[in-house]
Amino acid sequence: MMKKMFPIWFSLIILVLGCGVKTDLVPPDVLVAKAITNLHGTVKEDTFELTWTVPKANTNGSTPVDLVTFRVLRREETGGCPECPGEFKKRAELDLKNPKGYSLEKNAATWVDKDLKEGVIYMYKVVGVNHWGYPSAPSNEVMIKWAPAPPPPAPETPEKQPQVAPQQPETAPQPPETAPQPPEATQPQSPAPATPGEQKE
Repeated sequence: MMKKMFPIWFSLIILVLGCGVKTDLVPPDVLVAKAITNLHGTVKEDTFELTWTVPKANTNGSTPVDLVTFRVLRREETGGCPECPGEFKKRAELDLKNPKGYSLEKNAATWVDKDLKEGVIYMYKVVGVNHWGYPSAPSNEVMIKWAPAPPPPAPETPEKQPQVAPQQPETAPQPPETAPQPPEATQPQSPAPATPGEQKE
């Protein structure tokens, strides 16, 4: 009889110990960060820079936010049809506690994409991932058709001016110098002959 009663008592003990304060179990996929809503892209020389604000709460409004990494997703479209269905692939996984490969300043994250090809349409999304590995809803989408920035214009070089010989000051023409002329020789005048009737003194 005692052998039959032992399993019963053992089961009752387990039931009693199992009873306690009941708490609502929250699935791990509920405690994820709110979706990023301000993803923004900027072209800087030969790169494309993405910036966004770090969420401060989970989707159910609870804090602190369960956020471990950011996952950057990128889609490439070479056929010129961004509205056609396509697959977003992971481009980068960014650790929130150890920001390497991106910058994190004043609750704003910045990541730069350098692997870009001319003529390709790129589309980006960012999701937050909690410590269970569950991603948040994707952020707003940013799209760009990549064309490298034109090179800066070459500095203008001053045109070479033809060299002009320095001008000499103009002077009034001088009359030609003439050698002094010797005085003209004069013939001595002989006295006129006396006429008859005139007396000489």
